Amino acid sequence: MEPSVTPEQFVKACPFGNGFHLPAKQAWRTLKVFHAYQIILSVAFFALFNNHIETSSFGQSNPKLFQIASLTYLSITLFSTVFIGKTYLSYAKQVQFKIIADIAFITFIAHASGGIYSGFSILIAVSVAAGGLLAGGQCTLAFAAIATFAVLGEQTFGVLTHSVEKTSYTYAAILSSAFFAIALLALVLTKRAEASEQITQQQSLEIDSLTQLNEYVIKHLQSGIIVIDQHNKVRLTNEAASKLIGTPITIGAPLSDISNEYQLLFTRWIRNPSEDTAIVSASTVSTRTKLRFSRLEQLNDSTYIIFLDDLSAVDQQIQQGKLASLGRLTASIAHEIRNPLGAISHAGELLSESTHIKKEDQRLLNIIHNHTNRVNNIIKSVLQLSRHEKSHIETIHLSKWFHSFDRDFNEEFGLLSSPIQINIDHNADIIQFDSNHLKQIIDNLCGNALKHGQLEGQQPFIHIQTGLRPSSRLVFLSVSDNGNGIDAVTAQKIFEPFFTTSSSGSGLGLYISAQLAELNHAKLIYTTSPTGGSCFTLLFTKIMEKR
Repeated sequence: MEPSVTPEQFVKACPFGNGFHLPAKQAWRTLKVFHAYQIILSVAFFALFNNHIETSSFGQSNPKLFQIASLTYLSITLFSTVFIGKTYLSYAKQVQFKIIADIAFITFIAHASGGIYSGFSILIAVSVAAGGLLAGGQCTLAFAAIATFAVLGEQTFGVLTHSVEKTSYTYAAILSSAFFAIALLALVLTKRAEASEQITQQQSLEIDSLTQLNEYVIKHLQSGIIVIDQHNKVRLTNEAASKLIGTPITIGAPLSDISNEYQLLFTRWIRNPSEDTAIVSASTVSTRTKLRFSRLEQLNDSTYIIFLDDLSAVDQQIQQGKLASLGRLTASIAHEIRNPLGAISHAGELLSESTHIKKEDQRLLNIIHNHTNRVNNIIKSVLQLSRHEKSHIETIHLSKWFHSFDRDFNEEFGLLSSPIQINIDHNADIIQFDSNHLKQIIDNLCGNALKHGQLEGQQPFIHIQTGLRPSSRLVFLSVSDNGNGIDAVTAQKIFEPFFTTSSSGSGLGLYISAQLAELNHAKLIYTTSPTGGSCFTLLFTKIMEKR
């Protein structure tokens, strides 16, 4: 792996001005290519000279100098292989050394081969061009100047020492002009490349920023998103989709593995695109969800997107509106009934105090008294339901809350010892709920368990437990007893209003508890307890955050 090249290193690569900032990997890769060119060139010089080709111009003026220069050039080039890509010798120093060494050794080889007319000096143009590419900017002009001094110096030395047969300052001047032309051309090209690179980097940063923004928006959308490819496999999703489905979604997994129902609805939409929406009913691990199917037309392959919208909030608003309207109506009716009911109850009490009432009539008065009390309890429940128009969600620590509840429950029923056993999972200790609603729900469940969920002759026992469901990581709270349980037929009706199996019950307790649970994004369900009794579970349909 190539070491990184900082902008400062590129500035140092040219002590005469600012260098061109290549990307690190590209810079080291280009330097390696030039190094390979040097190896091939030095090997060619040394090998061709030692072949003793008579017609060759290699070293015709000074064979010994050619041999020493080519051998030294080859040795230094091979030795510099050790430093290519190493951090202990900076990129800038390696570039300077290799370009200047290239100019120097080619100048010596050209002088040993007859001077400028040997044609070897033209190879210096390659070095100047390589210097412009590797260091860039004004460095290219500096290398061109060094090359010019080398060519003119070689010509002057040849004239003074008569070591070459032919000299030509005109040819040297033309070659020097070519060096500067190459340098200027490289300067213009590198400036354009630098501007293009800056634009590319800026666009890359903008693309990365937009990509991060898109990922953040998709991740935090309240609506769930599932992108499906042509093979019905998940390509993209977000956290909201996993929460709404009630199970983690794995990228690359088939849609059928996530939900068979979703797969069936998706297949139905593919066959009939006009039916692009569907409603998925709530379950123990998911809320009622609306699905919307769409195809991404701008992509080449067949890609589809499924939008998942949580209908629980809409249902909650509708439920609150219904309860508000029902509450106002039932409150008016309850108040109208309460006045004559109070008169009937008072008259019955006065009659029961009379000494002229026969035993047979006393039994009728008892019936009147019991049923007026029952009607009065129904009116209290209806009025209680009418007052719960809105829920006030708050954070509740169940371990502390149940400690207070246990004490109040025992005082309410006059119990000397508590029949409640409480097991709170530390991972399910915090919920978001209306504390007054929770008190009413648990009061009703525990009261029913104490009255109707105990076997005759046994000590009353109520088990309260919290935990997390393994599949969905949803918090649950269960209240179970050790009674006979509820038969399957009756269990289907227990949450209906005014349904009761007790002559003294109103039939509204479980109905009100279920309604209050829905107002707080929860669901109250009934199952048979493993011990044979009844088990009511309050399932919170929102994943609670740890605090």
